[in-house]
Amino acid sequence: MKLLFKLFILSVAVSLPASDSTKIIQIGSEEQLFLDDFIIARLENITRCINPAVKHPAGPVLKPDKEWEKNLALLFGRVIFDDDEKLFKMWYYCDGGQLAYATSKDGINWEKPELDVVIREGQKTNLVIEHGSMGYLYENFGVINDKNDPDPARRYKACFVSIQHGYQGENEDPFHKTQRRGLGVAVSPDGIHFTLENDFASDEISDISHVFWDRSINKYVIYGRTRLTPDRLNNRWKKWGWGRAVTRIESSDFRTWSQGELVMAADGDDPEGTEIYSMSVFPYQGFYIGCVQMFYGLEDQGNLNIQLAVSRDGQQFTRVQPRDPFIAEGSVGSWDRFNIAIGDLPPIEVNDELWFYYSGRTYRHSPYKGKDSGPNSGAVSLAKIKRGRFLALEASFDGGRVITKPLSFTGSNLFINGYTNYGSIEVSLLDESGKLIGSFQRSVSGENSVEIPVRFGETGLADLAGRPVKIQFDISNARLYGFCIR
Repeated sequence: MKLLFKLFILSVAVSLPASDSTKIIQIGSEEQLFLDDFIIARLENITRCINPAVKHPAGPVLKPDKEWEKNLALLFGRVIFDDDEKLFKMWYYCDGGQLAYATSKDGINWEKPELDVVIREGQKTNLVIEHGSMGYLYENFGVINDKNDPDPARRYKACFVSIQHGYQGENEDPFHKTQRRGLGVAVSPDGIHFTLENDFASDEISDISHVFWDRSINKYVIYGRTRLTPDRLNNRWKKWGWGRAVTRIESSDFRTWSQGELVMAADGDDPEGTEIYSMSVFPYQGFYIGCVQMFYGLEDQGNLNIQLAVSRDGQQFTRVQPRDPFIAEGSVGSWDRFNIAIGDLPPIEVNDELWFYYSGRTYRHSPYKGKDSGPNSGAVSLAKIKRGRFLALEASFDGGRVITKPLSFTGSNLFINGYTNYGSIEVSLLDESGKLIGSFQRSVSGENSVEIPVRFGETGLADLAGRPVKIQFDISNARLYGFCIR
């Protein structure tokens, strides 16, 4: 599939303030990506380019083909690879908020096992939670395979949106009158037989959300739906939209959750009608990467796609520039023509690829009022990128340059994640004044790999370990996605 790259051109040199540019940054063995400007001191004639994930060429990998699915299979859930069973597992949404289960040996060909949890007209189904059987469950949004919990009965944990209609009381949702909305949780020993643990473990979320285990802080984290007050962005929400945005809550035990903290909302650089529908987050190479579900909500729109955001602490996020889709809606004739939704993350790493499972639909979201909307159908597929290749810094034959801030490292081997099949990337190591250090200058060409070795003699960078070094990349008809020192 041919990739279409939209461009965000830096036609002049761009430098950060001197105080930022001279700060020495200690880096470890993680890949240094360019999703933000944290390590960048200067860019010259460089284009920042989102690398859109490549969709599976055969289309959906899981289609709704059971009577109880009602032509709707959506990834309001998660796909994991179970290392113990060597099996891909998927929990997905089907008609009316029911939670279904599927398995696969290769992540492409999926089976819907016949289970005895929900019986329909004497027939076994692949449903693990039936609508109306789990408290106030409205719709599921995630399942965690939690190997850290010492209680085998809580090995799997499910999250869902609870809605109690006709409610009046202190927990009434401020944006939905006569409703209580919040986080419902259920637990299971096997990911199939679930038991309700709490209908309202938190009242901080009101709709579709995403959950993951953050091992860096040893807590469960949910990025959940909240709503902006109408005075945000000069009262834009009074004119249109619902003010959808994302809040963050966390828990050490999956029972008691923190107060919500607003972490993502549309801003003045977004076109009118834009809202943040949801954000699925995962830690990656020292970042927290957010797959932001963008909602375009004017009456002639009603469509959704996925863009990228990035954070260094999981709380302060910035949108990755340029704001082009990472997973876009399908073109005319596609099964995922409108309404892209992504499952809980992290993506699954397969060899040197990252697999992102998502769902698409043929119909638009309300309040669309036009004729260009298809039947109510949805399915699940996947989109892939090479490791680390979310965004490229690229230049054509006229050449471009990237200079990092001073870095301190302990490794001795430098690798770049780059595409140089028909061009080159020259790597130079500089001292703090910008002068080339000895003979530390090498060029890479004719290669396309997530780990291209840049060889600096037998000892590599060992003699430079611990001292401040700037790295200069001179790019000619090539793309640079990142680098690492190990």
